[in-house]
Parts: sequence; structure tokens; C-alpha cells
Amino acid sequence: MSETIIELMPDKRGALWSGLFHGAAIFMSSVLSYDYYQKGHFSPLFYLFFFSLWLALFSGFTSVGSHCLLLFPHSLKSIKIGQRSVILTWKNGDADEIVKKLQFQGGRTLLGLWGQTVDKRRIQATIRRNSVSKDDFAYLLGEFARIRDMDKPKP
Repeated sequence: MSETIIELMPDKRGALWSGLFHGAAIFMSSVLSYDYYQKGHFSPLFYLFFFSLWLALFSGFTSVGSHCLLLFPHSLKSIKIGQRSVILTWKNGDADEIVKKLQFQGGRTLLGLWGQTVDKRRIQATIRRNSVSKDDFAYLLGEFARIRDMDKPKP
């Protein structure tokens, strides 16, 4: 079996939807925290909404920049499927090879992948469904299942 390399593409449509979702949360949190700020007393609700504002801002920035548009240096660039391992290549040039305890969780829009390297570091990555073609996504799911099942002990 030869090694297969799958390149990831930016998911602009997913970035738009993620930005709209986080933008609405940022707007509502800022309106509510400003309302409590204008009242002149800093109740626990002010701090709750102010914290929610920053949480939505940073999670939205990470979601859109790193996972959807693949702009950051630690964004996933490509996935290389080997015989018994998965090599994740990042935009900054680093590569991590998952050789043990490969696990994955697939949802409607995201595929989470995690496992251990040879030196027992835990590596995790998030792959958006629209960052790869439908055929490549199905291929990834099948290969991840194959590699995960190779690691399980035989009864």
C-alpha cells in the first residue's frame, strides 16, 4: 500500500457561518454587558456577559482563522496516510506522526483526530468537512478506522 497525501483547502463558506455565529454571540454579550455597565453597579451578570464577550471573540478568531481559513502557522496543511501511521503536516513546516492510540470523532461538519507520537506526545487536529473533497473525507474515515483497529489487541 502506498502512502497517500491529502492537502487541505480553506473552507470559506464554513468561515462565514462560523463568523456569523460568533459575531451574534459577541454582539449580544457586548450589548448585555454594556447595559449592566451603564446601570453603574457591577453585578455578577456584568462579569458573566463581559467574560462571554471575550470568550466568543477569541474562540471565533481561532475557529475562523485556524480551522476554517487555515491562516495560522499551527494550522493543518496536509495529512499523509501510511501503512500504520498518520503524518500531520502543519503550515509552519512541522510534521507529527501519530503511531499509537489513534482515535477520531466525526461529526456533521468536523472531524477530530488525536493520538500519540513515538515519544508519547499527544497530538490532536481538527479537520473541517469542506476542507477536503467528499471522496477524500470518506477515504480518511476508512483509513483512520483501519489504523485504529490495527492498534487494538487481538482476542
